[in-house]
Amino acid sequence: MKNILVPTDFSKASHNATEYAAALAQDFQAKLILVNVIVPPIVIEDTSASAYLMTKAELVERYKELLKNEIGLISKKFDIKVEGFIREGSPIEIIQQLAKGKKADLIIMGMKGKGKSNSIFGSTTTMVMRKSAIPVFVIPEKNSFKPIRKITFASEFDVEKENYSILEELAEKYNSTIQILNVQKNEEAMSVENAIGKMEANLSFLKLDHHFNTVENRSVEKGIHEFLEKNPSDVLAMVAHKHSFFKRAFGIVHTKEMSFQTRIPLLIFPMPQI
Repeated sequence: MKNILVPTDFSKASHNATEYAAALAQDFQAKLILVNVIVPPIVIEDTSASAYLMTKAELVERYKELLKNEIGLISKKFDIKVEGFIREGSPIEIIQQLAKGKKADLIIMGMKGKGKSNSIFGSTTTMVMRKSAIPVFVIPEKNSFKPIRKITFASEFDVEKENYSILEELAEKYNSTIQILNVQKNEEAMSVENAIGKMEANLSFLKLDHHFNTVENRSVEKGIHEFLEKNPSDVLAMVAHKHSFFKRAFGIVHTKEMSFQTRIPLLIFPMPQI
């Protein structure tokens, strides 16, 4: 892991994610890249061009100052390389472009607490999780960094090996235990494809401390939630499937079943391209 990208809106949640990312970057001797995206305002017909430009310029200067302060705080607390950018445009597009241009290995973003997810930053976080080509690490607002000793990886055993790389790096760095969790519907037998995927996952984690766990529940969300209640973890990892659990889970972020998402960091792997 060499480059970590952190989109920030300078809120409490994003500052918390930045500190988490900085601690991770320090452990991996990686560079931290901060970006603030200014969304272009809607121009009202009666607003003069000069007034609009002045307002825009003031806004840019304000965010430049905030970014400078953020970098200063991080640099004093952590021994890492930090660079920052102010960009204007679509947050999703800018984040994707910068991640590619800076060869980011991981995107780390904050998630606001319960009842705050309707903000622009909250919706941006969930959209980045769905569309990112690289892993996205979502840090809850009240979660502070600590060594990652236990990881729960919720898997359907259909992910190609290369998508595990960040998970493997984290487990090796912190000597983590990986709990590989598969939630099956009641009395549903594992398919041949998924059984093969399980064997491949076992080979991928062969050098790591890992255990397989299968729970039965008609609701994948509830199955994961109940497993985490009984088996506390420092991180929940999963794949951004276009359908099934991921789509349902983040289509509505306030459901009772998904309340655990605000408790521990969530590591999302991109869906393998076919």
